Amino acid sequence: MKRFTLPVRFARRLPDPVFPNCERHILMCAITDLPAGLPRDPNPRAQNIDRGIWRDIKRHLLNEEGTANTFHLKNKGITIIADSVEKRSDDEYELVIAPGQGIVDGAHTYDLNIQAQPEIKELNKTRNGEETPISQFVKLEILTGVPPDLAPEIAGGLNTAVQVQKMSLADLERKFDWIKEELEGTPYRAEVAFRENENATYDARDIVVILDLFNVVDFPNDKDDHPVRAYMSKAQVLANYLNNPAKYETLRPIMRDILMLHDLVSMQARDKHNETGGKAGKLVFVESRRSAYTFPFADKQGKYRLVGGALFPMLAAFRWMVQQDPQTGVVEWRGGFSEVKALWDKVAGEMMRATQRTSEDLGRKPHAIGRSRNHWATLHKTVAHEDLMKRAATV
Repeated sequence: MKRFTLPVRFARRLPDPVFPNCERHILMCAITDLPAGLPRDPNPRAQNIDRGIWRDIKRHLLNEEGTANTFHLKNKGITIIADSVEKRSDDEYELVIAPGQGIVDGAHTYDLNIQAQPEIKELNKTRNGEETPISQFVKLEILTGVPPDLAPEIAGGLNTAVQVQKMSLADLERKFDWIKEELEGTPYRAEVAFRENENATYDARDIVVILDLFNVVDFPNDKDDHPVRAYMSKAQVLANYLNNPAKYETLRPIMRDILMLHDLVSMQARDKHNETGGKAGKLVFVESRRSAYTFPFADKQGKYRLVGGALFPMLAAFRWMVQQDPQTGVVEWRGGFSEVKALWDKVAGEMMRATQRTSEDLGRKPHAIGRSRNHWATLHKTVAHEDLMKRAATV
């Protein structure tokens, strides 16, 4: 447990309407009183405040632009998941943060505020009598009693708006044109959105994330590193894509195959498990419902599908079958897509059993499967071993 002292100007506590043990604490804190070192374990994004937008925000923070001391009215604040918030006096609270908890949204704001503290103090020391003192506040929204498994969902939900805005701006900059061209004429083109408020099953971020699973530039098959970020953070993958779209465009010749494989693996995995004598019992990483799920990239429907934490490592394992010509950069499947599908049929049962073992070892939590780097490596080795054995047998 880590403890932090919070001097506050105002504080309010609200019960949660759904979870009886969950509370929402709203605290208004002077920026110069923010404690350093707040953890950010649930936050899905790396922070980078050395960018134009954050430099602009800092100017408002230092009263260099706009109406003085209005930062708290222009910024949505910082959201934190914590173990408890304990009142010490009318103007002081203690924040208790357990492992795995911390800033879930607003980490950029927090870093900017911490960075500005010494500047604010120095500017206030040197100001003349006619200058308004810098007296900036930030809203802290602290959630306590949150079930641990909800933290990733909360983080994803709070960070989605910024991601979607970035996606829409990137679309205006024509960063996704090659993807649109490749999807043109497919029956599922309308299922992929590229701007805010388009009603579709997937959006451009989803396509980029799926492509990242087969990104042999950042994750070569001869290295022990795997695209876990694709499951952990859409924002990080989108930022990587926007920094170098050409890296992903090398996958264009096999993009439709990748999308097809995405649906086949998700849809067929549960049946493959049963067909190969998989251990009976409810698989927590398989979803089901009475009405069928739609798998648009395969143009099929089914009553079962893998959750993302199980699907992504399984799908990424077939990155082994991607080869790139070092001279031309052209990407193709080793042996063709029919060979990839045959390999899936061969190893599906083994991959499902490995996923079930990982699930049981990690407390039957689907999110934990997707975070396990060892699991990603195990499945990748499974595909590689089977492919190498088959090729050795044909020599």
